Amino acid sequence: MFKVEKLADKAVLTIYGYVGGYYMDYRNVAAAIEEVKQTGYNKLDFRMHTYGGSVFDGNLIYNFLSGFDGELNIYIDGVAASMGFIIMLAAPVENVHIAENGLGMCHSPSGGANGTAKDLEQAANLLRLLEKNFKAVLKERTGKTDDEIESWFDGSDYWFDADQLIEMRLVGSKFKPKENIQSLDTDTASAIGARATYERFAALTTTQKTQLNSKAEMNKAEMITRYDLTSVTAESTDEEILAAIDAKMQAKDDAAKAERKKAIVAAVDVAIAAGKITKEQKSGYVARGEKLGLDDLNGIFADMQRPDSIISHIKGDKAGLPSSSAERKTWTWGDYQMKAPGDLEAMPETDPELFKALYKAEYGVEPEV
Repeated sequence: MFKVEKLADKAVLTIYGYVGGYYMDYRNVAAAIEEVKQTGYNKLDFRMHTYGGSVFDGNLIYNFLSGFDGELNIYIDGVAASMGFIIMLAAPVENVHIAENGLGMCHSPSGGANGTAKDLEQAANLLRLLEKNFKAVLKERTGKTDDEIESWFDGSDYWFDADQLIEMRLVGSKFKPKENIQSLDTDTASAIGARATYERFAALTTTQKTQLNSKAEMNKAEMITRYDLTSVTAESTDEEILAAIDAKMQAKDDAAKAERKKAIVAAVDVAIAAGKITKEQKSGYVARGEKLGLDDLNGIFADMQRPDSIISHIKGDKAGLPSSSAERKTWTWGDYQMKAPGDLEAMPETDPELFKALYKAEYGVEPEV
């Protein structure tokens, strides 16, 4: 089923079926989202029911949805299996909703290839890369460990009901089913498989397909402008345009992750310079920061005591009153300028590592000490 509804305050895109098939082909989804955008909507509900399909179509559909410039809500009317499990992560957790009798299933991505040995190797490498990306998205969403996420990609199918998906923060809430369909438990779904589980929700798929005028045509110039693509032109093929979008979204995601790690490393360096942890502990705290997030990591450092130094007993703050190491452990460059300018002036010699860390955090460059 493929249906687009243009309501007063939002557009609703409903697609049921095989990812990469006639209805959930990446071109159809791209064209539908493009038409919604051209109509002026900034709110989109995406309703899906799928047993999976092409990992490459699914990855592009995930990118198109996550790149929607507006409010995106995803509704799982029945099953989100295989690539559907990944597609549902395109919206923030609070914007993902599942029918009370809905199910999700995760497993390793798979695909076929023809050609030379080199062609097969390239296909295998691409699958490994996509699996790595899927694991990273799931880890960030759930907060689970690498080993826990890895266990879902061992070749078996892992089924979860609505409550389990909510508990793992993969889905935000439940809603009443659209049809009176008998609920399946995860054991039954695992026993009969994704396709049969999907077909148990057959009553969902009776709505007729609504065609889009732009179903098979892409506004290439607009897509190039929208995603700021530089490696393709309006004469490029649809596949080249979509591949460029995929690469752009991946690069954006990689850059954001790199910035987060850079901030985490900087926070750890400040803690080392402040004497709260040792250099030998750096890698462990960086890993902890990547798992917990920068705010939680800074909270851990804020609770740590820095050993008293001789200088803290000799020098006082601006008012001439001594300040404890516990008080100073969260001081920034500006705090020292206001409260203990004399200490800051002497710091290049008394505590050069702390001076460098504070200076870099304030100005973004290393000081010339």
